[in-house]
Amino acid sequence: MNRFVLAFPIPVAPADAFQLTETVSVGADTKTLLVPGCSVSFDVVRNAPASGLSGIFAEHRELSAEEAAAIDSHKSLLFLLGTLKSADDLKMVNSAILKVLAAGATGVYMQQSGTAWTADAFREELDDGEFPMDPWINFVESDNLLYTLGLEVFNSPDLCISRTNGNPEELRNILSVVADSIFVDGISSKSGTEVDGGECGTFTLRAEQKSPFPKDSPEFNRQGIMRLLKK
Repeated sequence: MNRFVLAFPIPVAPADAFQLTETVSVGADTKTLLVPGCSVSFDVVRNAPASGLSGIFAEHRELSAEEAAAIDSHKSLLFLLGTLKSADDLKMVNSAILKVLAAGATGVYMQQSGTAWTADAFREELDDGEFPMDPWINFVESDNLLYTLGLEVFNSPDLCISRTNGNPEELRNILSVVADSIFVDGISSKSGTEVDGGECGTFTLRAEQKSPFPKDSPEFNRQGIMRLLKK
C-alpha cells in the first residue's frame, strides 16, 4: 500500500520546535510522531520553507489574498508520512490533521492526490466527518471522462465516469460516494460489482484497460482504474 504524504506550512523555523499540543511537540530531530487520539504512527520530515507555495494551493482551490499571504508567510514545512489500513485509521488521521491545523499550520497539501487545503477549507470540506475521504480525493478530466486521483493510498483503484452522466459536481459526488463505499464500507472493487451512486442510481464497475497516466508518472495507480457504467 502506498504511503500518504501530508505537507503542512507551519509558522516556526526548521530548527525550532513546533508545539502540537500541550504535551507533544515536533523538534528539528523528531523522526516519528504519535498524535494524541490517533494510533497511526507518522514518519516526520522537517524542510525549509518553499517560495510561492500559495500557487500550489491556488491550483486546487481559489485563495483569497489573505489566505495566500498566510500560506506564503510560513517559516518551514512539516511532512507527515504514514499508511491507512482501515476507515478507522482514516478518521484518526483526519483528526490528527485538525490538531496540526489548530496548532498553527496554515494548510495541508496531500502529495498523493495533489489536493491542497487552507486550514479553514479543510475543516469545511471534512465538515462533520460523514465522508472522511472527501478531502483526500482529487479529480482530473479527459475529453470524455472524469477520473479520481489519489485512491491508491487506500489500496483501491481509481475511478472514472463518462462526463455525459451529469454535470461536474454531480459526477464528483458519484465518484466520491463510490470511493467511500469501497474503502469505508468494504464494497468489492472488482469488475462487475454493482455499486450505489446515491441519488444518481446504480452503477457497474468495469476495469479500464488503459490508464491516462504513464507507469512512471506519480499519478499512475498500480491498483488500476474502474469505470462506472450506469445501469
